[in-house]
Amino acid sequence: MEDKYNFSKLHNRNNTMSVKWDKCEEIFGKDDILPLWVADSDWPTAPEIKAALINKAENGILGYTFADQKVKTAVKNWLSKRFDLEIDKNWLVFDTGVVPAINFTLKAITKAGDGVVIQPPVYRPFFSAVKNNDCELIKNSLVIKDRHYKIDFAGLEKIIADWKDKKGDIKALIFCSPHNPVGRVWKQSELKRLIKILKRENIYLLSDEIHSDLVYPAYDHYPSLKIIDDNPELEAYRKKIITYMAASKTFNIAGLHTSYTIISSDKLKRKYNRTKNGFSSGNSPFGLEALKSAYNNGEKWLEEQLQYIVENKNYLQNFIENEIPAIKLFEQEGTFLIWLDCRDLNFENDQKLRKFMIEEAGVGLNPGIWFGKAGSGFMRLNIACPKKRLKTALIRIKNAVEKMA
Repeated sequence: MEDKYNFSKLHNRNNTMSVKWDKCEEIFGKDDILPLWVADSDWPTAPEIKAALINKAENGILGYTFADQKVKTAVKNWLSKRFDLEIDKNWLVFDTGVVPAINFTLKAITKAGDGVVIQPPVYRPFFSAVKNNDCELIKNSLVIKDRHYKIDFAGLEKIIADWKDKKGDIKALIFCSPHNPVGRVWKQSELKRLIKILKRENIYLLSDEIHSDLVYPAYDHYPSLKIIDDNPELEAYRKKIITYMAASKTFNIAGLHTSYTIISSDKLKRKYNRTKNGFSSGNSPFGLEALKSAYNNGEKWLEEQLQYIVENKNYLQNFIENEIPAIKLFEQEGTFLIWLDCRDLNFENDQKLRKFMIEEAGVGLNPGIWFGKAGSGFMRLNIACPKKRLKTALIRIKNAVEKMA
């Protein structure tokens, strides 16, 4: 691996205003802890992106900016090359993040009391987005079958039927694809089945696809809009799909707060932009420059990063299976976030499991309960770090588990 793409170097992120590293005392109650929680990476972004940002800074003029045709073309070309997805550049809206974009969407399409479905265990801000907009939170939890998470289609159908009889409209389903935290990369057949149900019931699909570039070999990410392209009978539903994407997780530039939302309906796009008025600013010149550079020049770096993450995943899987068999794994299909099944450690509750990881193992992970009750007994571990750091964390967990015996 070329030196410029060195993912093994240990970078000191302390005292850099890093949420992951400098908030350990606040989050975990102690600062002498190895953090592997929040979803950013412990290595620099692609040197091509860094060079573009340096060039922008040296220009010195950092006034108000907007996403010009070059930025939009970079996005359009990336989606075409990576996912065979063709979009109209006029469908693009640029935002400061996927989470605010989901909130804006719900504000635009719902009224107080409308039902919104999520599928726990799932990214925590989905819960708050529903509540922020005074909507009714409806949980259709994923189901586990043969150590594999699946969408509970029967449960979804029942929820829809019950709501029709008792409460009124279900307006939207917020979808995580690939799924955070369980690591599923949804199959075409699963997506098509979901979209057919939502189309029949006139329910919006809010598709968070921020992890779409982080998919392991043997799996492919299918954008929700691609399912429409491949199934002409579903074309009428295209305008009910809102897709959220970004280069932030892919290229470790989340701190630049730039994402994009894909809305094919002109009417909904206008309403969405009106909803944002007064609640959202424009994008940073650095964020837009990084996005353009990532999509135009970052693919080689991405492929090498994916190779390194795969090596970390394989190392973790082998270590846990052989050294910490009480912790179980699910097949990881995408993302750099590993879902650890700690239920066989037999802690009385999630608070004690979290305390064990912090105080006995000295590692900072996301407790599964953070993703809803369906995550009880699990922990989420971020492997986007140098292998030496990952090894240290796993050895700490192993030693702590052995002391329990």
